[in-house]
Amino acid sequence: MKQHICLKKRILSETAGAVLRALVFTLAAVLLSPALRLSVHAKNLVIVIDPGHGGENEGAIYDGYTEKEMTLIVARAMKEELEKCEGVEVWLTRESDVDMKIIDRAAFAAQKNADFLFCLHFNTSENRNYYGAEVWVPSKGEYYARGYSFAQLEMQELTGLGLYSRGIKTRLDKLGNDYYGILRYCSREGVPSALIEHCHLDHEKDKPFYQQSQEQLREFGRLDARAAARYFGLSSDFPEMDFGGYGAPQTDVPAQSVKPDRTPPQLCRIKSAQVSEETGEITVCVEAQDAESYILYYGYSLDGGETYSPLEEWPRPQAWNQSAKEHTFTITAPFDRELQLCVKVFNGFDLDTRSETLSIPSIPDPERIRRQEQSDREKALQEAQKGYREIHYGDELQKAEDDFLSLSGLNTGQLGAAIGLILLLILVLSFVMARMIFLLIKPLSTKLLRAKGNKKQ
Repeated sequence: MKQHICLKKRILSETAGAVLRALVFTLAAVLLSPALRLSVHAKNLVIVIDPGHGGENEGAIYDGYTEKEMTLIVARAMKEELEKCEGVEVWLTRESDVDMKIIDRAAFAAQKNADFLFCLHFNTSENRNYYGAEVWVPSKGEYYARGYSFAQLEMQELTGLGLYSRGIKTRLDKLGNDYYGILRYCSREGVPSALIEHCHLDHEKDKPFYQQSQEQLREFGRLDARAAARYFGLSSDFPEMDFGGYGAPQTDVPAQSVKPDRTPPQLCRIKSAQVSEETGEITVCVEAQDAESYILYYGYSLDGGETYSPLEEWPRPQAWNQSAKEHTFTITAPFDRELQLCVKVFNGFDLDTRSETLSIPSIPDPERIRRQEQSDREKALQEAQKGYREIHYGDELQKAEDDFLSLSGLNTGQLGAAIGLILLLILVLSFVMARMIFLLIKPLSTKLLRAKGNKKQ
């Protein structure tokens, strides 16, 4: 009986020892595995910040701003902010203006046993027409899930600042690997990573976010730090950085590589276009759809696609990756010109689809019509008054007198003398004629008086 009990104890002891050895072996294997950085970290969280470019590799240059200088300012601010949190060790891949190979940046993060690498950049576009912020993440497995979960928080911070979200995306090369080297090499080293494009240096809509002062760049760094602190649930004595117990969004680990959308939007159609001849405004309703991603921008053309308006934001009211099925906007069209209206929409990967072309008849210019009507009234009034002129009698008499003097060759004084002489002659002739008449009727009057006197007798 005692032997049985001792045997039982020995078996239990050996079993417990085997289990313990297995646990130790498993723990040691996990500790030595790069995959640990995806799930378990040491006492201090290790974060590596990679300021993009440096040295001869200047990055984007626009309006006197150089990307390599901007990313270093942002990185230093991010580091300073993260060091306010408890249990965090923060490193920069470069502390000054030096060039550094991408593969060496990833190796530096692995050497520091980094739990995450954040790569900082600023953007430009070939045609200077894109704007907004975007985050690129690895395309495979746990690295995609970790990168995507962080990117959601980063995008919340950037859009909260007022930037337009271009989305969270992957990009692959011809071999199906991550296009961006920092993401590709970090994944090989077992380090989760994300590449942040804060805004576009070459677009008017993004310039207000970085061109006012260096403080704006430091604010980018503080926002990046907040997103990282939220992702890791870091605690801090500083309220603005205290996210202890914060639950980061969870992303399912994909079974296969997450590929980008390589096809343009499936639909872009003008549903209606209502014209106001009073204001010259055209209200356009456009329907657009992309099954694999979302609609990002739209632009319109009034000349059949020869030129387009600056790109505008397509509404995404529910989430950054869910666009509205249709959008209504108003165009102030030029008057007195027949228009050929079409619309182009872009998806989250900058692929575009154009609508049909709609002919819009010429809209008469109300101001031109008003001026024409005023001119017509004035012409009608002139026609009604044609042939009529106001007569001023004094002027007419003066003109007749002047004409007479001109024809007679007399001046005013001579004319007066002549008129006086004529009047005198008329007076003399009148006197002579009166005398002659008197002499003629005198005998007859005498006879009449005598005959009257004899009749009375």
